[in-house]
Amino acid sequence: MNVSCGVNSEAETAARPMFVCHHCGMPVCEEHGWVVTADDAFDDGSGQRSRGTREISAPVSRAAMHCPRCAEEFHKGADRRHGWAPPWAQQVGSQA
Repeated sequence: MNVSCGVNSEAETAARPMFVCHHCGMPVCEEHGWVVTADDAFDDGSGQRSRGTREISAPVSRAAMHCPRCAEEFHKGADRRHGWAPPWAQQVGSQA
């Protein structure tokens, strides 16, 4: 299947993977998509928190990819960034 970025129409390649906006389904590359780092729609329910003397389940939000329009419409002011991998996990290339 041929997929291209919905923002600039560049085709998907091994070096330029495409992701899908979880609101509208538009394919976006890491450069043009926005990762909302804590999207409540993607919680796994595995967190625990105390309320008084008992433990209750607390949702743990997960990151989700968004196209520029949906990021602005549904997550204005939220913590977001370009690039799926967290900045601290980026590998630094060796210098020649």
